[in-house]
Amino acid sequence: MSFKAIERVDPELKFSELHDFMPLPRIEAWLEEGKLDAFCGLAKTDKRKAALDFVETPIYSTYSVLAARADDKIEIKSFDDLVKLGDDGIVLAVTGTVHVDILAAHKGIKVDAGAKDTSTNLNKLIAGRGRFVFHNDFALADEIKRDHFSGKIKILPVRFEAEGTERFFVVSRRATPGVNEKLRSAMEKLSKSGELAKIFQTYKPK
Repeated sequence: MSFKAIERVDPELKFSELHDFMPLPRIEAWLEEGKLDAFCGLAKTDKRKAALDFVETPIYSTYSVLAARADDKIEIKSFDDLVKLGDDGIVLAVTGTVHVDILAAHKGIKVDAGAKDTSTNLNKLIAGRGRFVFHNDFALADEIKRDHFSGKIKILPVRFEAEGTERFFVVSRRATPGVNEKLRSAMEKLSKSGELAKIFQTYKPK
């Protein structure tokens, strides 16, 4: 996300990036405690909706996808295929994410949601401690490149259109007064002008 576009629409909004990795549970805790005013790119879950405010203009949409080891010849076309695999098809997901909720809606899929980040799951996949990683295409493609697993891990062709595909700005209920309203207004303007869609295209997985 190009925060400069938002700052250009409303110069009173200032952003600072998290340069060090922070697991999602900590981000959520910091938002609830007011240590962070807002965070970019979270999907809606019941837990988050109960504790945080969402800026209703979606930033971008994603598909949920599966990654597997590059030498795995498996073909997956649906959630039913994962159910049929049983213990031979353990799916790795990140704890506290919408992907855990999506998988839980399909009884019989063997899920390991013990990891706090996608990088951990990719390493577990390489080590044979799971057969698939379930995540959104946007973040998964980026993480595979960042962890230097290109050529070792592949994203399967199947794309799952399910709830949780949209990503939003999330605002702390203890945020600096006015931040929520300013973000809402700025995002509406960027969306209506078409600039938001153009920004996402530059980051979209190829």
